[in-house]
Amino acid sequence: MMKKKVLGLVISNRKLGNSEILLKEIMKSIPEECDCELIRLTELKIEPCTACYVCLQEGKECKLTDDFNYVFNKIKQADALLIGVPIYLLGPHGYYKMLTDRVLGSVKLAESTAGKPCILVIPFGIKGWEGYTRAAVQVLPRLMQMKLIDCWQVEATLPAESLLQAGNLEYAQSLGKSLFKADAYQPGIRECPFCGSDLFRLGTDRRIECPICGSEGFLQDDNIPLWPDPEQSRFTAANLEEHFNGWLKEMKHKFHEEKAQLKEVQRPYRDDDWWVKP
Repeated sequence: MMKKKVLGLVISNRKLGNSEILLKEIMKSIPEECDCELIRLTELKIEPCTACYVCLQEGKECKLTDDFNYVFNKIKQADALLIGVPIYLLGPHGYYKMLTDRVLGSVKLAESTAGKPCILVIPFGIKGWEGYTRAAVQVLPRLMQMKLIDCWQVEATLPAESLLQAGNLEYAQSLGKSLFKADAYQPGIRECPFCGSDLFRLGTDRRIECPICGSEGFLQDDNIPLWPDPEQSRFTAANLEEHFNGWLKEMKHKFHEEKAQLKEVQRPYRDDDWWVKP
């Protein structure tokens, strides 16, 4: 019987920092013998997405010659994914966003990742400065249609400080023990039930919208959100298929059809060469 593969992405430059040691503790606590691998994403080269849409084509990988394809092939091969990403200035480490932006081919990726367990571990320094992180970090596993087990925010500023706090070691161990048998994370009553976001856009007449998955609902008299239609979420398999294999591909065709006209619009700005470099 082949051993399961568990991949940990550490998105922090800190050696033996909280992101790293908590992922290692989870991995060490998995009851069955697994092939465990860790990638420190900040040591790899991840370039910005160029929006060329090559990755949307069948059988095509991203054409940029950096480490993105290596990372995502590792994710596709893994049976479970752990992500340790600290909160910096009111949001997750910028390398995490850089990685997420490169997942235009997520519908194809989801063929290999859908339903696989994923745990997010999010160390932060001080309460009240978590910002939009909880909503932002869930985008990547939702795009890949993974089974999100937990979105664990851990207050810990100094390296390894997380394990000095009562209960954190035991909780990390419990995540490892239940990794392959745990139910999916159930959002709280004040979180979006479809993506787990805790941020909402307020409209008129008590209407609200989740800015992450696009679901619409309204605030009841007790200020508890009510979400009537789960099919509104952009993270359903059907809606992801429509967006990435429908709308985005249509935009690529539209670009080729209107390319000459668009170049004429660009022409007056071509000679405004005010760029500077160090």
